Amino acid sequence: RETWCEKRSMHPLYFKNPELVLGFFFAIGLQMEKSQNIHIGHCVSPHGIRGEFAFVFYNEDSQVIKENSEIYISAISPDSSIVEEYLKVIITKIRYGNKIIASIQGIETRNQVESLIPFNIYCSRDKLPQLVENEFYLHDLLGCKVINFITKVEIGTIVSFYENGEQLILQINTGHEKIDILFIKQFVPVVNLESHTVEVIIPEMIE
Repeated sequence: RETWCEKRSMHPLYFKNPELVLGFFFAIGLQMEKSQNIHIGHCVSPHGIRGEFAFVFYNEDSQVIKENSEIYISAISPDSSIVEEYLKVIITKIRYGNKIIASIQGIETRNQVESLIPFNIYCSRDKLPQLVENEFYLHDLLGCKVINFITKVEIGTIVSFYENGEQLILQINTGHEKIDILFIKQFVPVVNLESHTVEVIIPEMIE
């Protein structure tokens, strides 16, 4: 199925044609691995002194994480004490509002929070809402073949994505270099998850 997406709002969890869903990643060039755990947000700061976390979810309108939900967290940098690839934790409390404030089972002090951050937040795919036609998770683009929209020649593979503050950037590994492309209709006119391909128009300045 061929779809295209346009920018509409900041940080949704999934793509819905014709909406462009923006993602976020901290390290430019850091390759992301595809798994059944979907990257839904991150945490870089504590909240208060009672062991609470300030979460950022990419879909600001979604409230899929509730009390007693199991989530997975993984370190963003060496500043985090998390050593597991995906550390399973249980959310004991969560409040949605201007900020998303959460408590994790076993974490009771600010020092404990500070030892864990910064980390990325993941949710098992089977815990997320069922997608409807023409919706897909940003995570599903990882590993897609990238084809030149004009010449139909294969360019490489999508290996990561990140947000530059305003727009989503796809990172393509060509085999000898990595190319960054804005995920907007002008440069990414076709996404076909049935064939696991993405067609792009390479800007002249990076050809």
